[in-house]
Amino acid sequence: CATLLFVHFVDNLLGISWVDSGWVPILNPGNVLDYFSERSNPFYDRTCNNEVVKMQRLTLEHLNQMVGVEYILLHAQEPILYIIRKQQRQSSTQVIPLADYYIIAGVVYQAPDLGTVISSRVLSAVHGIQSAFDEAMSYCRYHPSKGYWWHFKDQEERVCKYDLKLIVE
Repeated sequence: CATLLFVHFVDNLLGISWVDSGWVPILNPGNVLDYFSERSNPFYDRTCNNEVVKMQRLTLEHLNQMVGVEYILLHAQEPILYIIRKQQRQSSTQVIPLADYYIIAGVVYQAPDLGTVISSRVLSAVHGIQSAFDEAMSYCRYHPSKGYWWHFKDQEERVCKYDLKLIVE
């Protein structure tokens, strides 16, 4: 289990992006996988089946008969958005999605998984609740003879203004 967590931590590339500006003007569904397989792309696994197909000069249809990691173009919304999926092929009909990547205007990002999104949202909510709790605690007062009470700074100002108003009148 610790090994799986370590591998997940090493493979977490959510905070980075990659772009090769030479490709950006010519990106299309026919060449986007070639763009994604550039040597400098940190998201691309060189041991995948796509590399075997490329070295043997086969078509991408041969990926269906292979077993292992592969990349496919999942969705294209030309000319700006392409979604590429990294998947583990078990058989010609069974695949396990491993990661999704999106390319917007030529910049490649790793899409966050559901666990990361939920974790981020929960952390944001907890931070807000903690801030509210800290502020509420700053107004709470305690004295052994009086017990607990709330002391608001603006309440003190209102009392002073009210007292001044009574004195002036």
